[in-house]
Amino acid sequence: MNTLTPDQRSAYARDGVVHLRGAVDPQWIEPMIAGVDRVTDPTKPYGLTQRMYAADQDFRRFAFEAGLAQLVGDATNSGAIRIYFDQVFVKEAGTDSEFAWHQDHPYWPIGGTQVASTWLALTAATAETSALEFIKGSHLWGKTYRPTGSRSELNALWDGFGDMAHALTDTVIDFENHPSEYDIVGYSVEPGDVLLFDYRILHRSRGNPSTNRRVAVSWRWLGDDATWQWERGKDPLIDQSMTRLRPGEPISDDETFPVVWSRALTA
Repeated sequence: MNTLTPDQRSAYARDGVVHLRGAVDPQWIEPMIAGVDRVTDPTKPYGLTQRMYAADQDFRRFAFEAGLAQLVGDATNSGAIRIYFDQVFVKEAGTDSEFAWHQDHPYWPIGGTQVASTWLALTAATAETSALEFIKGSHLWGKTYRPTGSRSELNALWDGFGDMAHALTDTVIDFENHPSEYDIVGYSVEPGDVLLFDYRILHRSRGNPSTNRRVAVSWRWLGDDATWQWERGKDPLIDQSMTRLRPGEPISDDETFPVVWSRALTA
């Protein structure tokens, strides 16, 4: 799959998420699972193995060759797509931990409307076994929801996170308890399927009560209008010391945020 259909582009713009079945060639699946096993630190919570492409040749090759950046360029109508970071998500069989409703953009030092993730399923899963769920259209609400957790709990994750988060006034509720008000969609995925979604959309994952391991990798992508918005409390995976950009500037640092796909080079 190199491009989206008109219906898929419309769904992404309207809903903030689109399910791309078989978006990744099967030849990538086993090498990526092996890569996940190689880079994952079992002593860390799932989701905290990040930015592998910068140090691991297999992850870098996938980022630059598997075609996901072009799909994001198509969805966001961008002329070029840069990589921000990649992130492993593993939930072993019987894992009961959940990822509460959240948006990605309150965490990241990034602004813009052409910023997206591609969540690649490396194993089969359903919403009930921790595939992602989304609230359709929530990327267009103009809200920035406070990450879940007390100020002290969030400050313990990294410097100033709880202080920044608790300055936000929009708070997450149990959206699933209001089915007539919110359009919640959960996806059943097979290896090679991709969930492409806007970084402003509300999403979550449940625990994994099944007897099967759930493995996925997300790549975070920056389109044309992405800007650098560093401040204390933002995710320090890439902080101010790692880029020449100043807050408010368009993302143009090719070393820290390399261009993976450009429309000009594929025309």
